[in-house]
Amino acid sequence: MRKLSLGTRSHDAPLAIIVCAETGIAWKRPQDGLITTQIDATIVTDHMMLQATNLGLGTCWLTWFDPAIIRKEFAIPEQFEIINILVIGYASDDAKPKPKDRLELTATTFFEKF
Repeated sequence: MRKLSLGTRSHDAPLAIIVCAETGIAWKRPQDGLITTQIDATIVTDHMMLQATNLGLGTCWLTWFDPAIIRKEFAIPEQFEIINILVIGYASDDAKPKPKDRLELTATTFFEKF
């Protein structure tokens, strides 16, 4: 956690998982060449969050981090893209999600046409 704190905030969690994807072996959509590394790693991160919650743990998904520092401190090879960091621990009793401005459903959902 000390090494992690050099590149991001750990929110005082005792555990962190650095989620990476190997870009050279990721599936590529043949129609337009979309490489799915970020999508696949995001699905994995989401599943880990759900499982942690099921176990009574709190999580915080970090995307604000310095990839160069994290790569150096944890000796992550260049062929791996660092996608997310998931910190896990027991949430404090007064932990609350940050309020966010949310768009109305009609601003993000379209039917039949955009």
